[in-house]
Order: sequence, then C-alpha cells, then structure tokens
Amino acid sequence: MGATVFTGRGEWPLSDTVKPYHRHLLACTGRREWPARIEEAEGLLGRMARDVREASDAERSGTKLTATDEASEEGGMDLLVFPDAIRYRVVDEADWEAILETHVKDGRVSDSVPAFPLPGRHVFVCVHGRRDERCGCWGPSIVEALRAACVEGDIEVPVRATSHVGGHKYAGNVLVYPEGVWYGYVRPEDAERLVREHLAGGRVVRDLLRGRMDAPPLGSSLP
Repeated sequence: MGATVFTGRGEWPLSDTVKPYHRHLLACTGRREWPARIEEAEGLLGRMARDVREASDAERSGTKLTATDEASEEGGMDLLVFPDAIRYRVVDEADWEAILETHVKDGRVSDSVPAFPLPGRHVFVCVHGRRDERCGCWGPSIVEALRAACVEGDIEVPVRATSHVGGHKYAGNVLVYPEGVWYGYVRPEDAERLVREHLAGGRVVRDLLRGRMDAPPLGSSLP
C-alpha cells in the first residue's frame, strides 16, 4: 500500500491555536529519525525533553524543547534557544544541568556554558512523521520549497526540520524566530510568498497565521 497523501488545507480555524509558551529550545541532533515522543529518546536528548516537561509542569516555565535536524558545529549536541536567539555549543550532561537551572527555570542565559548569538531570522518546519503522518507528508517538501525560495530570493535564512511542535492537524507547521510566529496549513506553493512577505519584508502572512509565542523579543517590527 502506498503512502497516504493529504491534499486539503483542513477544516479547523487557524487563529489562536498556539498554546502559550515563553521560550523554545531546539536540540541539534543531525538527523530526522526521532521516536514518536522525544522524551523516549536515548541519551541526552531524551533527558532534556523529560527535564523540560517536568520543569514546565511543576514551575509553569512555559518552555518547549524540540529536536532539529541541524548537526552541531563541533560534534556533541548544540542547543538553539529562542526568542533569546543564542546557541549553546557542544552541550554535555553537566552543561545541561546549568542550562536547566539557570535558563529554563530562572530565565537567564547561563554564564557557565559558551553561548553565541544567532543573528537574523530562523525557520523551523515540523517533519515528524513518526508522531503524525500529516507532518511527515507535508514537512519535508515544505523544507525543500522554503530553502529553494530563499536561494531564489537571495535571502540567507536557515530552514531546519524539527520534531513535533504541536498541532498535527494544522500541518504543515512552520515557525519563524526570533519573532515566534507560527504558520499552519502551509503548502510548498506558499514558500515563495512566505519568503517574500515575512522573511524579506517582515510582514505576517495573515491567512496562514496560527499565532505567536507570548514573549516576542524587544524591537520586533511585526504587528
């Protein structure tokens, strides 16, 4: 039997479908094959996911953690954090303890782990087919279409694939940071418009808008 193909935009309204959160951590795993729930992943990734979930439940820290296919620059596991727009490099178990206590629980960038700025905009697309086949259907083609549109438009914006972000039924789901803007029902043919309007022009594409994280960075020009 062939793969299921999803053709429609869906029947659910998009507006205000983003659950409140303050911060998003993205673990650079260098792959797209994650378990259906990353809390069940082996090693540091699974621990990070469990720790963030526990902290968010206990302290209402409003933090999300997602895996991304970007590889760490120096081996190990880098960690991207938005809207702070920083990269912690080569995070190990001890580094994670410091980040968890200082950044996740207390909202301050850790001064004990090397952190580097992430300038410009960054795009993330859910491709997590093991969690939901709709994301696995649309996500990979959207990643490629957005990357091609960035090249065509001469826009240097990294486009990364991620594990589950929330809202399978709104696939394809596209997140733009540091603004924390979420789009849903995105299709490959929307890529050129998203690049032109939002990534280059700084204007939200309203008909695809799901919502926005509740802590946009200071100085954001988006309405």
